[in-house]
Amino acid sequence: MKLEDKLRSFDRFNLPKEKKDFSLAQQDQVAESLGGVVSQNRYGKFVLVEKRFGRNQSHGKVRLASCLEDKSDVLAQLCFSKRPMPEMSIHSPNFDLKRTVFIDCETTGLAGGVGTYAFLVGIGYFLNHEFLIRQYFMRDFHEEPAVLFAVSRELKNFKSMASYNGKCYDLPLLENRSIINRIDFDSKAWLHLDLLFPSRRLWKRRIQDCSLSNVEQQILNVEREIDVPSHLIPQIYFDYLRSGSVDQLIPVAHHNIYDILSLVGLSVYISRAMQDFRTAGIEDPMDLYSLGRLHFSLGNSPESIACFEHALSKEMPAEWQQVIGMNLAYAHKRAGSIKQAAQIWRRLIKKQFPFNFYVHEELAKYYEHKERDYPQAMLIVDKAMEYLNMNSHSSSHFNYQRALESLNYRRSRLERKSQK
Repeated sequence: MKLEDKLRSFDRFNLPKEKKDFSLAQQDQVAESLGGVVSQNRYGKFVLVEKRFGRNQSHGKVRLASCLEDKSDVLAQLCFSKRPMPEMSIHSPNFDLKRTVFIDCETTGLAGGVGTYAFLVGIGYFLNHEFLIRQYFMRDFHEEPAVLFAVSRELKNFKSMASYNGKCYDLPLLENRSIINRIDFDSKAWLHLDLLFPSRRLWKRRIQDCSLSNVEQQILNVEREIDVPSHLIPQIYFDYLRSGSVDQLIPVAHHNIYDILSLVGLSVYISRAMQDFRTAGIEDPMDLYSLGRLHFSLGNSPESIACFEHALSKEMPAEWQQVIGMNLAYAHKRAGSIKQAAQIWRRLIKKQFPFNFYVHEELAKYYEHKERDYPQAMLIVDKAMEYLNMNSHSSSHFNYQRALESLNYRRSRLERKSQK
């Protein structure tokens, strides 16, 4: 049987056929409904939508023009998954918010993969003291190469980029789809600030849910007037492909614009917080502690000390006072202020917080190595061993046997030093 005869035989099963070849009038209606125009490049046509926002426009409690006023380069530290080496920081381009592109994609699936398309790519940047958002929309799958080519050409004008989960999702997706369509796109070409990671480190202890919509509401005081849940967006696009109705796409376009504006607001707010938590108005002890931890991980000891000290001036449960106090002591130790660290360790023991082996161990090390006060060091070790022996059944927060071995070893060494 010939191939055409086999294909013709399928008609008897009455398989459903989807018609999605829209007329030119319907395609032009998509552009009109979204407030854009039909644009064209050598790969084909697509819809381009532009929105402009004045410098005095606010998004929640942040003015967009604050990006133009920000002269700090603290955000560059957050662009690396690990603490940047000095030579890396010197040779890397500065992260200047005035010359940064903000990017967010709406896709046909949240899990990614080969079959996932970015049907709407939104980018925003400052141009002539205005904030410009350009949205690249593909009316059907055959317009994907044109959208990817237009986006890649636009992004080549920038050296730094900000996104929300873009390192793990948006940029790899755009790069994979570009490879499939033989379009040049290198996801590592930009100094990339993925705001998801600092947002988690700063606010997860307090607000738990660090999705962009929740962070912008809790931190930036943004209330979206028109919005659609992210998990519904893929189905909305498929419904549009089947019906040709563009009405449901309008809220999706608004959702994309809000996301990009929130990227700007979060960048400004995090930059302010890292420069000075007082200027940023951070007063919650959990936020101060999280900011201190972030500074500590980046090697900014003075800033982490200031955050921890201010956090301890707030009312909080005893267990958190102990945790923040320990972090403050370690920050002093790293900064070379070992005497201040010892004062904090003594204070933590004197306040009779829940027993913590590491506090006793660090204070014993201090008396042994810095003060050469071996009797005092042995006294601290003995107290720790006494507690461990009395509460071995409830000491689940550390390895009891390992702690006891460490203390026995330290005590034996202190005895030898005392005899000498």
